[in-house]
Amino acid sequence: MNSWAAGATYDCNFLCVCVLGDRTAYGLCKEMSHQMKLTHCVNGFVASPSDMPTYGQLGCQGFIVLDKEHRVVCEGTTPFMQARSLAFQHVEDLLDALCNNAPLPDICRGEMAEIASGDLQGARGICMQVNEDKVDFGFLDGALQGRRMTLEKSMVRRLSPDEEDGATDVAGNCADGCKDTCAGGSCASGLKPTGCGCDPSTCDATDKPECEVDAGFVNQVLDVASVKVPSMDADHADCANALRSLANKRSKESLEDVLQCLSGHFAHEEQLFEQFGFGVHVNEKLSAKKSHEDEHRRLLDKVRRQLAATTVPVSFVRELLQDFREHTNLYDMQYADFLAGQGAN
Repeated sequence: MNSWAAGATYDCNFLCVCVLGDRTAYGLCKEMSHQMKLTHCVNGFVASPSDMPTYGQLGCQGFIVLDKEHRVVCEGTTPFMQARSLAFQHVEDLLDALCNNAPLPDICRGEMAEIASGDLQGARGICMQVNEDKVDFGFLDGALQGRRMTLEKSMVRRLSPDEEDGATDVAGNCADGCKDTCAGGSCASGLKPTGCGCDPSTCDATDKPECEVDAGFVNQVLDVASVKVPSMDADHADCANALRSLANKRSKESLEDVLQCLSGHFAHEEQLFEQFGFGVHVNEKLSAKKSHEDEHRRLLDKVRRQLAATTVPVSFVRELLQDFREHTNLYDMQYADFLAGQGAN
């Protein structure tokens, strides 16, 4: 967001508003500004419950996009944690249209979609690219998971926000590395994981035995900052140890240990939320508690899906470690000052 605001591509304003609605809002606003380096966009906060908005959603669920008349044209773009960099392309496709007074696209890059006709009707995935009347469709589940197919735009429909609830993550399937196009109904594997110890050009979705998770990457992502609550810091250390073991062994047993450790930590965390009243809001879309707990479910579901598979690929391990790092940085830091101020330990 800060890069968009600093550039000259989009003639619009970018706002980031902390909606805690209490005295801790200013601190979180400053922390967000520091972490996200918000030097060019508007960064504000709401410190009083009486001033809290009645509409909207938290930033972790995507951007709210308004036109020049301040009419909402998108209630929520694709969340970053669900689609990685493709989520930003969804925003850019909307801004390209709005800033050039053009009609909004029928479907944008990064939007969750479904094949609406043909032999693959009902298959769900994500729009990777749009070229006139063609859509590059990335499969997120089923036998073609991780593959990409070029389809007629008329064969693809975007999913509504309610329909997206059951959608699989892009991460680990057809994310940033999925670059190859294919035509005529044929598919190409495009999963090229980074952060592994082998040549990325040879480390594909088959996950060759010589591929390992780079030790430097593991050390970097598992160096987790304190959240100022001793029991949570201890939980994070336990989870980091389990993830480190997974990176070394890449076995289903070590992944089972990760699932058990994460499940226990998330349950403990949610217990503290209940005990001290963190993130509660009458509008669930503005509830930091609900969005945090939704992210817990997303991560646990991701691990459970992989446990149902036959192997534990390097690409999955790397992305799970990255997910853990981003969860502690983007979500857990939100409760640090609040819970510490309430005396949680």
